[in-house]
Amino acid sequence: MAFNLATLLKIAELVMAIIIYWMHYNTYEADNYVHVFVIMTTFAGFLIVLIGNVLGHLTGHANNRTMDIFYCVAGAALYIASGSLTIQHFNGWKFDSSKTNLGLTKGSLAIIQGAIFIVDAFFSFRSSQ
Repeated sequence: MAFNLATLLKIAELVMAIIIYWMHYNTYEADNYVHVFVIMTTFAGFLIVLIGNVLGHLTGHANNRTMDIFYCVAGAALYIASGSLTIQHFNGWKFDSSKTNLGLTKGSLAIIQGAIFIVDAFFSFRSSQ
């Protein structure tokens, strides 16, 4: 069990994914069915992927670099898109301020999660050279 930068980034991604998924569970809304599908599959799907990645890193059997970069790029694109759709949906709401704030926080954290995925992809690419 080696704790290096890649393992710490994967653990940070997993913790953020759990927090975002919990927020999504409490603010499950979107403008239409396509937005609901994209947001839910991003938050739930990458939670499953990240659990597998973290367990692989902790046991010493991580994905190869190409698959890791693919997951990072796909995760970055989907989390940034989901965060943008979430912020767009909750922006300007006046009905329930705590739900609105939680939804806007969820969208902001999703965009930050996308940035963490980009950093992880960069370090995965650099370590493979």
